[in-house]
Amino acid sequence: MKRSLAFIIITCTILFTSQFIITAFKPDNVSKQRPLTTNSCNCYASTPLYNVVINFNNKVPGDLPAFNNQSQADCFAWQEFITLNWPIDSTKSFGAPRDFSPVGWEKYMPLEVLFQPNGVKPSPWGTLVSPQYAARFKTQNLLMNTNNTKLLTFTTKFAVDSNFRLSPDQAAPSDKPNWLGAQNGTNLWYEIKLNKDYYDFVIKNGYYNAVTQHDSVQNGVPLNFPQGQYNGPVGAIEIKAAWMEVDDLSSPKWERYKLSRATVYDSATGKLRETNVALVGLHILHKTQNQPTWVWATFEQIDNVPENGQPAPPYGYNFNSSNCTSRQVSLNGGGTATVGCAPNTSPPYYLSQAAPVPIQITRSNAIDQSDAAPINDSMQNNIKRFYPQSVFQYYQLVDVIWSQTLQPDKTKPIQAPFPLNTSAMLSGAHIVANTTMESYVQNTLTCYSCHKYSTIAPFPGDSVNNNVFGDFSFAISAAQYPTAKAKKKR
Repeated sequence: MKRSLAFIIITCTILFTSQFIITAFKPDNVSKQRPLTTNSCNCYASTPLYNVVINFNNKVPGDLPAFNNQSQADCFAWQEFITLNWPIDSTKSFGAPRDFSPVGWEKYMPLEVLFQPNGVKPSPWGTLVSPQYAARFKTQNLLMNTNNTKLLTFTTKFAVDSNFRLSPDQAAPSDKPNWLGAQNGTNLWYEIKLNKDYYDFVIKNGYYNAVTQHDSVQNGVPLNFPQGQYNGPVGAIEIKAAWMEVDDLSSPKWERYKLSRATVYDSATGKLRETNVALVGLHILHKTQNQPTWVWATFEQIDNVPENGQPAPPYGYNFNSSNCTSRQVSLNGGGTATVGCAPNTSPPYYLSQAAPVPIQITRSNAIDQSDAAPINDSMQNNIKRFYPQSVFQYYQLVDVIWSQTLQPDKTKPIQAPFPLNTSAMLSGAHIVANTTMESYVQNTLTCYSCHKYSTIAPFPGDSVNNNVFGDFSFAISAAQYPTAKAKKKR
């Protein structure tokens, strides 16, 4: 009996070891992508029927089985946030303090890399720096790795990159300076990232070229991005991020932030420099089968601005000071400008005229206390329970916009704006705004108010179709065209 038992134990050990070796060397396991974990929790819902299970892993959800209420939409957003911010390196923990390594969405393709000058085919997936930028700064001592460097060139969400005329967004106000100065005296940097499903769709259809977009429209084919599916494809995702520069890295303050190393392009000096940045705002735009008008989720770091009923953060607010005083700023070329303390007022000068100073910001629309606030409490506590040191326990969902009724894609090209049933578009607050990205228009427009006016890329040879709807994505309008084509009448 003992010999039989020993034989069974030895046999099982050999089988287990063999299976482990085989599994470990499967091609799928060669990647550094962090494996799925077993941590999960229930997300707050108004009734058990609508509960959403949150899994802590790297599997970005394609959709929910159905969107029934605001709490489900909020929970879906938290699932997106967790999976998108999952570390790529399998040796890293979720949200480890002072971890500068990239998370999933940071490896998405930057807008300016996907849409190249003259509408040429972009670089392969995984490229993070435009070849044009790399060539432009080739003579500088600061080297850029096209597959690893985070290159930030936009000082406002609404800015136009003076090198390649790429606009991260077309939202208002467009007639005033829109940079945002933090309390540490630095300006914010912004970036737009597009996921693999978005990239593949553009490459497959040749939509990186404005002429091809117009050819498609002339053939009666609408531009409809791929939809995510429950337990299926992820669908098109567009990320917009706001980064604050780190001043004193030794401060324990930064153990509350997702940090990254970045190379920034200073439009005032025309030079590059390296810096450390902290994530303070994140928009997640996601097209799904149940939400073809996209899910619009936005997150912030909890120390940005005062919140109703919440104590002040231990290291002060990022964009608000109780001791604010007006500042006189000397401008290049002479003259001065006064930066006052009236909240949410755009600065009176451009960064090419003077260095940034702190701008006073408050939240105009309180975070929804019925759904978002309790869901935030629950998710922050669960993150702390599973990953006690995680920086992501210091982030919060601001709000989510979703459609209560299905508003399907159009089968033929239409002129913008999209005929959106706005009464079906729900959110916790009447107007959804992120204090780091809609700082000066928090009471004016909500996300879809602008994005329903998105269009395909303009092309002078076919101006009659310049206003064709671009499926809620302003990014697609950044496509350019061969200069020679513009001179020909179509």
